Amino acid sequence: MASSVSPRPRTVEEIFKDFTARRSALIRALTYDVDEFYAQCDPEKENLCFYGHPDETWEVGLPAEEVPPELPEPALGINFARDGMKRKDWLSLVAVHTDSWLLSVAFYFGARLNRNERYSIRCNSTVVSI
Repeated sequence: MASSVSPRPRTVEEIFKDFTARRSALIRALTYDVDEFYAQCDPEKENLCFYGHPDETWEVGLPAEEVPPELPEPALGINFARDGMKRKDWLSLVAVHTDSWLLSVAFYFGARLNRNERYSIRCNSTVVSI
């Protein structure tokens, strides 16, 4: 599932492609791969985070140790409430935190754009500034 999204999106279009690829991965984990996702979120493990990648893959893992992190960190400790809630309610809670993380990643990349780059949109294969 290779994607043509660059590791660090530099245009509005690339940020949108990055967002949609990460979102697609996370939705797949919460729907089609839900049993595998649920199993990886063992409450006995350390604080786990749920990541979507721009190549449409997902992972559950420990938070990045880099300071400052390359991207905003997703919700920490998604695994702790797993056994204390109904499965459907826990998945809904994870989805809410995941949506917030996706938006923060998109805004993180968007904040690096200058005024002209932020207001450029593609209309019929031409770039138009608003």
